[in-house]
Amino acid sequence: MMADNEKKVSEEKSKKAAPKKNKVGFFGRIKKFFKDYKSELGKVVWLSPKTTFQYTGLVLVVMVIVSAFIGCLDVVFVQLLDLLSKLV
Repeated sequence: MMADNEKKVSEEKSKKAAPKKNKVGFFGRIKKFFKDYKSELGKVVWLSPKTTFQYTGLVLVVMVIVSAFIGCLDVVFVQLLDLLSKLV
């Protein structure tokens, strides 16, 4: 009785381990990647060209303002360093 029970358990374990997954090759994985990529791009909500142009303009304006601010800070720090070097 006990041996039969152990035999059934070992058979169940071997049945669970038996199914093999189909291995996908290198090119199969690449194909799947591009298929998934195309699928995800279809889900993207694209902005209108007008909105994209407005956001581009905003980014350029902010970039000019920030670069001018950093340039002013650079000039101030250079002047301070020159002043300190004359004192020493």
